[in-house]
Amino acid sequence: MKTYKRWLQNANLKVTPARLNILYTLDHANGFLTAEDIYNELKPTIEHLSLSTIYRSLEQLEKVHLIESVSLENKKEAQYELAHSKHAHHLICLTCGKVIHIHDCPIHDFAKAVSSQHHFKVTSHTLDLYGYCEACQT
Repeated sequence: MKTYKRWLQNANLKVTPARLNILYTLDHANGFLTAEDIYNELKPTIEHLSLSTIYRSLEQLEKVHLIESVSLENKKEAQYELAHSKHAHHLICLTCGKVIHIHDCPIHDFAKAVSSQHHFKVTSHTLDLYGYCEACQT
């Protein structure tokens, strides 16, 4: 928890049990989690926790780039994960929800070229590829 506390302090956010536990939960998750997933995981351990507290905390953590949200094609609500130390993209299985992180960026050079060609300053981009993991193809 010391690491998460330091992250919050470095981001000038108040260190709260909800924020610490959200970071811990996302750090130990095997994929993306919804706000409701996080709430259900933490409710038994944090007294007086509300779903609105989770949503507010997620919004603040994302604003300071400690976490990232992704809107999955087959899900209504946003999914969250810890922010990557390096830029990454995802392969997302439509059956089981497995997420494979791609750390090489195939768009970087393309974004530079398009930016130059159209005199447009690209500040960020995302690439999520949807399909079926090896286990779900059978």
